[in-house]
Amino acid sequence: MKQGRYGVRRGFTMIEILISIVITAFGLLGLAAFASKATGMSVDATQRARAAALLEDMASRVANNKSNAEAYVSATVMGAAVQDCTGLNGAPLDRCQWNNLLAGTNDAQAGGNSAFLGYRGCISQPNPVDPAFVITVAWGSIAEGIAPADQCAVNAFGNDANRRVIRSLVRRAALAA
Repeated sequence: MKQGRYGVRRGFTMIEILISIVITAFGLLGLAAFASKATGMSVDATQRARAAALLEDMASRVANNKSNAEAYVSATVMGAAVQDCTGLNGAPLDRCQWNNLLAGTNDAQAGGNSAFLGYRGCISQPNPVDPAFVITVAWGSIAEGIAPADQCAVNAFGNDANRRVIRSLVRRAALAA
């Protein structure tokens, strides 16, 4: 747009419009990447919170039954399948119920089945002389990370770099009479 032969140009040129479109497109791509990353981090935080609740559940069961804490130790990884707890009591009942919680029963958030989240649990006593019990909850994450050194549920989630774990140590006091 010109005014006269030597008039001042007004408005935007086509190159200015293209540059502003490219800058806006990069900004929108950055915003989309941020939203995607934030959603993934939210899912990871939710999974970690659920794993912490499952870990605390079994830690409190072991702590409340310290005289029979050795009965909680199991060589099998729990949470792979739902088990029937009928007729069990004491530590075997606690292990069975925890197994079913890991497998996703009683989960109102997922409509009664959170098996897609893939929680697994392990209870060990690293040193039979030491009255310390390690409770571990493992789960499969969406994002890859560094494979944890803990051996609970190794290769249970495909690529081990997607496996996450949290652990708790329950120590039974050795009191002398």
